[in-house]
Amino acid sequence: MGQLTPSGVVSSSSSNEKRTLMRLNKLVLPALVTMSLASAMPGLAEAQQRGSQTQRTENAQATANMRMRLDAAIERVRVTEQHGKISPARSAAVRRQLAQAQSQMERLRRQQGFVSAAELASYDRMVVAVDAELGAGASGHSYGNDALPSAEVVAFQRTDARLHYRNASIEYDAKNCAVYQGSAPNGQVRREPLRGTNGRQICTHR
Repeated sequence: MGQLTPSGVVSSSSSNEKRTLMRLNKLVLPALVTMSLASAMPGLAEAQQRGSQTQRTENAQATANMRMRLDAAIERVRVTEQHGKISPARSAAVRRQLAQAQSQMERLRRQQGFVSAAELASYDRMVVAVDAELGAGASGHSYGNDALPSAEVVAFQRTDARLHYRNASIEYDAKNCAVYQGSAPNGQVRREPLRGTNGRQICTHR
């Protein structure tokens, strides 16, 4: 409360003190908040830097692994051709496709500094499709003498783009009909008939 002066007027010193305290609070509180944020920023920046470094390391490793897989796929195509399981024309076409993927991946790495997960996934599907084709060729199923993929491979690629099963391959049932086989997300091996553009299952008569 204010005090009475000799003249009987109530002093306003208390009101002045309150206003002074309010002004100080307005000045001090923002400063304290700013100091708290400033002290926390180095820790946040360091955590973000560690996360970015980990992601770069993982991406570099995934890119290197994919480069080796493409190299290995090219060599498998060459060996399969040498054993007469696929035609020279088809071998050349597949190896050219794989080599183009390698060049594209290297160009993306130089331009972007990394190869995205989506791009790596597309190269993975390419290698899986090549492995499936080579497996079917090794089983004695001919792909003809041109450079085009067989109906089985076209159907396999279409089905794999839809299912994305792990360890996918082209297999043949007891009736010598092509099936898509792979490990589903639940870990179970699933098989699905491969069908041509006419909707009929692709079967080989030998």
